[in-house]
Amino acid sequence: MNKNFINCLYFTAALFLFSGFSAYSQQLEAHEDHVYANPNVSGVGTQTVVYHLNSPLETTILSELESYMESLNAIAGVDIIGQDISIQFKHITSHQSIRLFIERMEMLYIYKNSKTN
Repeated sequence: MNKNFINCLYFTAALFLFSGFSAYSQQLEAHEDHVYANPNVSGVGTQTVVYHLNSPLETTILSELESYMESLNAIAGVDIIGQDISIQFKHITSHQSIRLFIERMEMLYIYKNSKTN
């Protein structure tokens, strides 16, 4: 019984150390704001982020996109001028804070409804 208890302690310690190392490595993977990998996005690190469309969208899709984005709590307002979608956030943005907003916007409205499809 004593041997089983010691083996259990070793196993528990190994699991604890593994979770600690994996959490530490995830912290190291974080990128700085200027490293944001989307070439269509500018203004990361400010309250106003601009998404530059590669191809035009229909006006109905743009109005749906605008009302959807304005319904989100973190966004103060959205302006669409030509092929630029200007998103005003309530707080200064970072790569991590806008990544999900931009990806959701691209999936729901931009890639799905692009006129080049």
